Amino acid sequence: DVPDRLFCSLPESWRSCSNEMTDVRELTPELFSLPECLLNLSNLDFGVRQDGRRVDGVELPPWATDAYHFMHEHRLVLESAAVSATLHRWVDLIWGTKQTGS
Repeated sequence: DVPDRLFCSLPESWRSCSNEMTDVRELTPELFSLPECLLNLSNLDFGVRQDGRRVDGVELPPWATDAYHFMHEHRLVLESAAVSATLHRWVDLIWGTKQTGS
């Protein structure tokens, strides 16, 4: 694939899927448990995007000090009372009666 299509920025992905109806993303379990999935530990060459930025590790939100801090906070939110109280709505939206296919 081309560098511009690779997942390389959490802030950009959040902006895109929050504002563009055609952008649908899936949060894989690794985004809650494996900080290394956000790092380029093998120093692979993923290329350069059209804007000149080299694709390396995933860009984190400004509040995250590193991938380990991000993962810790992300996991805390997933396991919070607020998420537990509303998770059934998400399950129903994805697999239940609120799924319309449109």
